[in-house]
Amino acid sequence: MEIRCQIIHSLAIALSPESAPYLLEQVVNDPDPRILSLNADLVSYDETITNFLREKEISFIRTGLGLLIDTFLVSNAGMVKAMNAHGCGRMQLNILVLQQNLKNIETNVNLDRAGKFFDLFTAGPDAIVKHAKEEKESGNGAKELFSFEELKMLVELCYSEQLASPERGISTVAKRGMGEHSLQLSEYMWES
Repeated sequence: MEIRCQIIHSLAIALSPESAPYLLEQVVNDPDPRILSLNADLVSYDETITNFLREKEISFIRTGLGLLIDTFLVSNAGMVKAMNAHGCGRMQLNILVLQQNLKNIETNVNLDRAGKFFDLFTAGPDAIVKHAKEEKESGNGAKELFSFEELKMLVELCYSEQLASPERGISTVAKRGMGEHSLQLSEYMWES
């Protein structure tokens, strides 16, 4: 429980706009310091449990850490409030760094869902709507990769930089575009 609480706390701080802004002026080649700190905590915790517990207990503790991180990053992306392409690049770097570290702790771990989520951000709102349409048309009965709420939050993130603009014209156009994309998204996601 302790390591899971630590993951949630660290990721919440990393997604917080006060501590880690994702509206960046330039490309950042370093992951967020909180992500590096979380990685160090995960390694330290893993070393401790390896020294004091049996394999069955170790496996129990390790299983699901990647799923928790993957799910938290997607479900709580709205905590970011505003993001641009450089900020998304930093988020993708954070995801990559976490995934590489987790591979040393939990077997067969990947953060593909979070990676695909932020890849959609990079592709833009039209790609998000297209993704929803393709998911609906595939109709394979499988669980959707992203829920309507998650994709709607992603559309809002795509327009967040323009919405934060002090120029009224830019924010008005962004609101209109966001409304149109949200409407298209709801049409595809709620069709039966």
